[in-house]
Amino acid sequence: MFSFLKIERLCSKKAIDTLFSSGKSKTHFPIKLIYKISEFESPFPVRAMFVVPKKKHKRANKRNTIKRRMREVYRLNKANLYQKLDNKKYDVMFLYLSNEVLEYNVIESSIKILLKELEEKK
Repeated sequence: MFSFLKIERLCSKKAIDTLFSSGKSKTHFPIKLIYKISEFESPFPVRAMFVVPKKKHKRANKRNTIKRRMREVYRLNKANLYQKLDNKKYDVMFLYLSNEVLEYNVIESSIKILLKELEEKK
């Protein structure tokens, strides 16, 4: 349950474009959550993607560090989200907004709050 497999990742260009064009969003600094109800065939109810803009973080090692922290928080906290969703399938994107590389616990609290809001949204 605490894994993050390839089939749980949002990779499809078409799905990403529709997520940007017709997705809803919520923000809790330093993370913005963009989500959309989707129709896809998978044993998992959520496909996730993590984005750190190159415009704000020029160095790849910083972008990778931030994405690694975001993925780890999601991986550890997605179980509650999976239990709360009733046969609905979501595509979600976590977008990093800050200009600095923030600590793990700041990212963790932000993503936890956004996941809780998504659970309640149903």
